Amino acid sequence: MRVWSRIALVVVSLFSTAALLGADCPLSFAGSTPPATSFELSPHGVFRSNGLVYALRGQVLTTYVVNELGNLQVAREDFIGSLAGRNTEGGVAFANGHLFISSEAGLEIFDLRNVRAGGSAPVLVHRAPGINFHRLAVSGNRLAGLMPTVDLPCYPHPSNAGACRTSVQIFDITTLTNPTLIGAINSFPINRYRGMNDIAFIGGTLVVVTEESLLAFNITNALAPVEIARVDRPGRWLVSNGTNFLAVGNDTFYDIYTTRPGTFPFFERVSLLAIPSYLTIDRANAIRFSRGAFYDEANARFVTMIDEVDPMTLEAARTIAFDVFDFRIPHYEGSVERVYEDVTLTIDDEVKHNPLSTGNNIYVIGERTGLQTWGSCGIASGRIELDSPKHLTCNGAEIRGWVTGPHKIVNVELFLNNTALGAATLGGPRRFDVSSSTPVTMWRVGVNLDATAAGEYTLRAIATDALGVRRQFAARQIFFTGPGSNCTVPRRRAVGR
Repeated sequence: MRVWSRIALVVVSLFSTAALLGADCPLSFAGSTPPATSFELSPHGVFRSNGLVYALRGQVLTTYVVNELGNLQVAREDFIGSLAGRNTEGGVAFANGHLFISSEAGLEIFDLRNVRAGGSAPVLVHRAPGINFHRLAVSGNRLAGLMPTVDLPCYPHPSNAGACRTSVQIFDITTLTNPTLIGAINSFPINRYRGMNDIAFIGGTLVVVTEESLLAFNITNALAPVEIARVDRPGRWLVSNGTNFLAVGNDTFYDIYTTRPGTFPFFERVSLLAIPSYLTIDRANAIRFSRGAFYDEANARFVTMIDEVDPMTLEAARTIAFDVFDFRIPHYEGSVERVYEDVTLTIDDEVKHNPLSTGNNIYVIGERTGLQTWGSCGIASGRIELDSPKHLTCNGAEIRGWVTGPHKIVNVELFLNNTALGAATLGGPRRFDVSSSTPVTMWRVGVNLDATAAGEYTLRAIATDALGVRRQFAARQIFFTGPGSNCTVPRRRAVGR
């Protein structure tokens, strides 16, 4: 996933940005939102735009807003019935308020400019058949597409120009209803172009990584792209903020570059981040970095994931860990774990995709579990234990749950969307069913939601600990059918003798 201020990377990678999360803070699982659709139904991706976060999974686009605590809150969820693509490896990009998806169905363009709370669903702008790429990048009125070498059935050997050629194709998308092919960068006959794997735009400059080199092109004249910089180091995928940070991913390491659009040198390699070898202990299968990664500018962190490889298919079998690198800390070597690195083992036997960092949390899409929330540095976690309004008794009921954290929890507040339902009463029987290294506190809030209007709402629970840190630790989508149907009248119990 490609990402999106000004950072000065130097050899020791020191940053002055104040960060909420540090390298010494392991991630903790804080909850998940069940998926609304099967993961394999379409391409996928997560994108940020003007305070909104869009998560595409299958044929469902979920739109989130970042609330006052920096957490994601569902604003709306739209089933995109007009999305024809079914290739999970299809290329996805977001730019200028539009979502671009390339798959076996062609290039599909959706207008998301009015997709927000109170807005409207995505609108199909255009579908252009025959444009099938696994990598997409968009900048201004230029769209670049690539079918990477790693997805081809054979390897592009330099002595055989006809075997599995790769090329970056450049389209003019000034008119979205008429994408026009205007140029290409071919993998032959120049050896350093051989085996193109990924593309990204940095300040309008097209960056391409191949089996041989990292390259930058001026495509002002797309008919004749001009190579303006190169580093003779290979790579499989790219992660960039679009301005001055570039990570070139390989199975076992990342090369980290500072990029300087319009100046020389364009690339400056400043660091190498290797996969932790100790994760192979007691593991029969090989491990590698996941292609999904995210650069968190606000906290100067590089969030990566590590997959275990299926030896039969050579695809990811499961995601086993997060590997987070903190660029505020000097990258001194000589210890395990390294002081600037934190490795956190994941839960659930599944592959995870598209990490995104916002506020205190990291969000990731699990193929089976949906959107997972992971937090760090003294966070509270817990649950709202209510599945349906039918579990509420009429004329007043209690909503209950549990919460825990590294510091004592002194207050829990419950909200329905942004409407306060009151402060909770803390205490109750011990919860032996909750696996936690810290004490688990029961909470309950008395509510009367009988007259709630029909619609879907978000129940939100916010905890405050003894240090005054306030954090949303749980959220649950609840659908109310309307007054008269929002609760259940309990049957009278028989009175025993």
